[in-house]
Amino acid sequence: MNESQRQSLLSAIAISSGISGFTNITPQQRADAFTNLEQFKSYPGRVAACVEMIGCDSLQFATANGNTADATVPGKLYALGVIQEFLKVGYNGLNDSDRGQLRVSIVTAARQLAMPSVADASIIKMDESKRILAMKIAVLLADLATREFPQRWQTFVTDLFAPVSSGGIWCEPGADAGANTIGVKICLECLKLITEDCTDSDFNAKISTVRRNDILLGFNEVIHQILPLLFELLSKQYGDLNNAKNTLTQMNQYLASSGRTTAQMSPEERAQYQIQLDKRDAAGAILADELGTIEKFCQSMPLDWMFKVENGVDFVAALLHLLQEDVAKIQVLSVACLQQLALRKLDPDQWFRVISSLPSALFEASQASAKRASERGIDPNCI
Repeated sequence: MNESQRQSLLSAIAISSGISGFTNITPQQRADAFTNLEQFKSYPGRVAACVEMIGCDSLQFATANGNTADATVPGKLYALGVIQEFLKVGYNGLNDSDRGQLRVSIVTAARQLAMPSVADASIIKMDESKRILAMKIAVLLADLATREFPQRWQTFVTDLFAPVSSGGIWCEPGADAGANTIGVKICLECLKLITEDCTDSDFNAKISTVRRNDILLGFNEVIHQILPLLFELLSKQYGDLNNAKNTLTQMNQYLASSGRTTAQMSPEERAQYQIQLDKRDAAGAILADELGTIEKFCQSMPLDWMFKVENGVDFVAALLHLLQEDVAKIQVLSVACLQQLALRKLDPDQWFRVISSLPSALFEASQASAKRASERGIDPNCI
């Protein structure tokens, strides 16, 4: 694909996605753009062109009026969609070298997205377009893992779960939730999809029994490298969430002491208050994503993954403690995880551990709920 064709393709993507600067588009231009994009899907060199596109830091093109427009996110989404369709029909025809190159290009795209930037350092909220791009990359990584791991993708753990500074896409130790943890979101979604594909009867029909067993055996070999990272993330984000909530409580108490409400805050106070809200919600979102993945582990993966207590890692205790947390429906997600464990065939020790811990966990959850109600001026007995 030459530069002229590349510019034409990016222009068509921009028109179809409606990015800024392409609002006054005629129906004919939209029809031409759609035709261009559909024709590209049958272009023999489309995969190589898409691999090149997702490997670029940015995708820019010249508009008709001589300006430069950015189509990085919609361009990469389109390229990843083309590659995803190719995986369904043409992947088995690739040789090992081409398969490896394709895999490296997608991992590189994930790393580019996960790489912290100076501009993102103070951004708490995750950009929605980047979130969508992250989900698309996660789907492709999961698809490749179910085809290649562990035999032909032996670097799966280091490619994904090493920190960005060490060549992976996982967050740096102690990273705050937000723009700099988008790599974590990719990894969690990838794990969730792989688990569904290999264990859930609604999904695993597309994978042969032999491949399914190979993947599960492979995960058992490397899970000791992944679970501590997940638990560390759980602990860090829960701590951040509580710090933000405590700060918000202190802010509310300060306002009440001066006879004011949040509606009467000064612009500076409102900005600081919003920062704490964003921190709380960002940490809650990461916790919700992680619990969604852990639920799949609880449902089908070896019970030792959740019940084994080692080096301070204790997922069952964490799930019981999270019954207290209402942000981002964390308590509901924790219940779902515990329910999946309860539905499994537990040994007596595992069963007794859950049953004996529930009364105190539920009492603490009830106390936390009553405290929140009291802070809102609601009679706890009415909950």
